[in-house]
Amino acid sequence: MYNVSIELLSKDNSQDIYFFEQENKVYFERTLPPRPDGYYDLESFDSIIDELISEQNENKCYMYIIRNSDNIMVGRVNLFIIENELDTAELGYRIAEKENGKGYATMAIALVLEKAFNLYGLEKVIAGTAKENKASQNVLSKNGFYFTKEIKKDICLNDKWVDTLVFKLSKEDYCGYITKNKKAHRSSY
Repeated sequence: MYNVSIELLSKDNSQDIYFFEQENKVYFERTLPPRPDGYYDLESFDSIIDELISEQNENKCYMYIIRNSDNIMVGRVNLFIIENELDTAELGYRIAEKENGKGYATMAIALVLEKAFNLYGLEKVIAGTAKENKASQNVLSKNGFYFTKEIKKDICLNDKWVDTLVFKLSKEDYCGYITKNKKAHRSSY
């Protein structure tokens, strides 16, 4: 497993995000809805980044980039505050195609959850994955999330309706999960 760090979206790292998104566009669009028209136009992208930074400053979202031990951007992980449930956020993440399977998502989500519950004061984090996306479901499970429901025909992706599985982690469950895993980790020495 590799080491990762996370850093909040800023003007300083926005070009890394732009190139990351461009480099992985085709890969992401195989499993996620495509970005809106103009997203990959540099001027439009700068405007999108400005808007996201503004929302971040208003505590509406927390957008992180994931860097590996060589300081290279390998992914993104985001928390979007649910508008009518201010103590709840939706988790989203994506890892570069060539960086999949290295544990980056699992580690980055662990770092973001620590901030979600201990810094941002959230009480619950939810996440959704396509029913077929077993790797993403495993990442959530490794971080203490549990399955709550299935939404049939939730997203139209490449002209096909896809079912979504929804997962949840409460602050209370997170604290229990962390305590249990620290004990398991200590007993493995």
